[in-house]
Amino acid sequence: MTHQKNQTLIVEVLIVGFENLTEYRIPLFLLLLIIYTFTCIENLLIIFLVCISRRLHCPMYILISNLLFCEFVYTTDLVPVILHDIVSGRGLISQLGCSVQLSVSGGVTIVETLLLTLMSYDRYLAICKPLRYSALIHNRLCLYLVTIFWLISFMFIMVTFYFVINLKFCSPLTIDHFYCDFTPFVSLACSDISVIVLFALVVSITLTILPFLFIVLSYVFIMFTILRIQTSAGRRKAFSTCSSHLLVVTIYFAALFCLYVMPRNDQYLNVYKGLSFTYFSVTPMINPIIYTLRNQDIHKALQVAVSKIKMVYC
Repeated sequence: MTHQKNQTLIVEVLIVGFENLTEYRIPLFLLLLIIYTFTCIENLLIIFLVCISRRLHCPMYILISNLLFCEFVYTTDLVPVILHDIVSGRGLISQLGCSVQLSVSGGVTIVETLLLTLMSYDRYLAICKPLRYSALIHNRLCLYLVTIFWLISFMFIMVTFYFVINLKFCSPLTIDHFYCDFTPFVSLACSDISVIVLFALVVSITLTILPFLFIVLSYVFIMFTILRIQTSAGRRKAFSTCSSHLLVVTIYFAALFCLYVMPRNDQYLNVYKGLSFTYFSVTPMINPIIYTLRNQDIHKALQVAVSKIKMVYC
């Protein structure tokens, strides 16, 4: 710590999320390490399959691969530091590291929200406008929009990092959480935070709430279209087209609502921490499973890739 007159420049942040779980450190470490390893393998494997398989070069899989890359980046931004904290028993992270962590996680969340929004539009076109699908959405448009999403995310990361790294703190930083989250960290500042709070509010409305409303509207039209289909087999086939995405969207926004919208009560702090732990560890692991469990295109691409590897090495 460095002292400057009557103000203290804090260079370290104390993360105490695991302080009461010392007796479970080893099982928790092993569990999280296994989840993280499995998450990285399955996400990167699907991204690899989308890249090498021409069968998967279509809008839906371009968006899925970018979504899974978001999951990989988000998990990698948080979990390695958390694993270190579990082993050490006392999590210490620099203010610089904390600023990077919360900026990157926020930026990736923005991309994920925008991708889910575009995916809902893709499903809307596939079910409600099947004859015009290829004219309204195609690979070039998807790549163009995805590039814009990542540029928006990069700008958000830079602006957020600039605001957060310049915050001043008058007392030691202690966050009762597993990682550096935006609200707990910023609320400890003794400098003016009105600008960064306004910035966060504008971003939340434009890049979270509005996309959510668009997704809801898309699925209202999708459900009306499915209900108008005459045969039960046709309805099942149409619903199966969007069921995976609908499940992922439901889990994603339910988690965001519980963690960031519902008013916090200190009585239920451990519940919030449990939800947060599930969100950053389990959700990135199950999303690839949801998208690929019954996906024949992914299964065939994997079989082709395995066959080629066997031909080369066997």
